[in-house]
Amino acid sequence: MAFEVVGLHFFADSSEAHPVRGVYDPQFLRDYAVAHEEAGFDRVLVGQTATWPDPLSTAAHIAAVTKTLKFMVAHRPGFIAPTMAARMFATLDQASDGRAGIHIITGASDVETQADGDYLTKEQRYHRSREYVEILRRMWSSDAPFDHAGEWYRFNGAFALVKPVQDQIPVFWAGNSDAAVQMGAQVCDVYAIGPATLADTGATITRFKQEAARHGRNPDVSMSMRVIVADTEDAAWEKAERLLGTVMDHMASGKQIGRDKGDNDPGTLALKRQAAMGERLDERLWTGMTRATEGRLHATALVGTPDQVAAALEKYHAIGVDRFLLNGFYTIDDVRLFGEGLVPVLRRRIAGAV
Repeated sequence: MAFEVVGLHFFADSSEAHPVRGVYDPQFLRDYAVAHEEAGFDRVLVGQTATWPDPLSTAAHIAAVTKTLKFMVAHRPGFIAPTMAARMFATLDQASDGRAGIHIITGASDVETQADGDYLTKEQRYHRSREYVEILRRMWSSDAPFDHAGEWYRFNGAFALVKPVQDQIPVFWAGNSDAAVQMGAQVCDVYAIGPATLADTGATITRFKQEAARHGRNPDVSMSMRVIVADTEDAAWEKAERLLGTVMDHMASGKQIGRDKGDNDPGTLALKRQAAMGERLDERLWTGMTRATEGRLHATALVGTPDQVAAALEKYHAIGVDRFLLNGFYTIDDVRLFGEGLVPVLRRRIAGAV
């Protein structure tokens, strides 16, 4: 088990609270990465969708201006051969002195995958992803060329001269369908889940851990959570309501907020079900943004003072969450705010609990 505080790295200084024009801002990328490192974050997720900038080259860009910050680079199997991807990520690991990580996003949404020409079913994609990861691992560890004839990939004489600095680059994995759990339990190092109540989170972890145990494995669990903090609890809830008002104003003025993943996206459906349970769950889990945007905005958040939010996160840690992916609504300002209070308080709490 490796405790980590992970951030979410955007490509430009834009969020639901202040959407701005511009897709890719190299200077912001550098500043944002340094802010995460200075705030005490261990790692950042560099995301991927069918329309966003390339995450791997972005990770290489920000690796050049940081020294300790690790990366969780989103990567969707099916568009680059796993043999080539293995060399690309090994190169990043060498260039960053062992800071690479790969986040396998198989794509729960057909809308996303078909935009790039992938028409496999979701279940087929997860089976392909399992084989993809197995090939990555063999490429990173093999001392000689090898042949492979699998269900999805076939090649002869595959080899990578460049090897990772790490023994194996950590593999993150997301998805809550049966296929996602069954395939991920066999190959991933870290299983990534979204925000939920303590009860639902516990059930999700138990389900995944039981499947992993069938294969003699015990991967870590990472949970993503939006965070709204202030000096007092009242001020934090007032901040949440102001944020909601700002987002609704932006939507009313026609600005694009969130992403439409289709009516059947499981992540959106899960958040809608959660939001239907109430606006405040487990004392400070706030679903107001999700409810108001009907699931378009995945923004379930913990609200409170740094100590209150850290205490809430500690409860998740107690039921099996090893890593927390935390982000707010004001990019660099929130990262610095978290570094002043939430991150060090959370580390002290977790250290005391271990």
